Amino acid sequence: MHAYKNRSTREVRDSGELLIEIPLSDASILEITIPDPSADWIESRVRGLCSSLDNIDQLAQRVLRGGFSIGWIELESERHGVIDYWENGVNNEYPISIVWNGNFWEEAPTT
Repeated sequence: MHAYKNRSTREVRDSGELLIEIPLSDASILEITIPDPSADWIESRVRGLCSSLDNIDQLAQRVLRGGFSIGWIELESERHGVIDYWENGVNNEYPISIVWNGNFWEEAPTT
C-alpha cells in the first residue's frame, strides 16, 4: 500500500485505458489497467486490491506451484478483474478472475 500511495504513476494510454504502475521492493513494477479512466471507483478498488493481493497471490501460488509471477492486472469494472500470471522463463500465462465482495478482492469462484 505504501508503494501505491507514495510511488505509483498514472497515465492514460492512447487506447484510452488508465495504466497505474506501482514499483515494488524487488525492483519489478506491478501494472494495473482500467478501461475507463474516469470511473469513480478506481481509488477505492485499487487500494482494496493492494490490501488483498498478498492473500490472492498466496492461494494462486499454491495452485501454480510457485512457478509463476504476476504479469499484469486489469480491473474491468468495480466488481470484476483479472490477474494474469506469467510462467517464469517461459511464454505461458494463467489468468485468474477476481471479484469484489464488498470488502476486498478475492478469486472468483469457478463454475
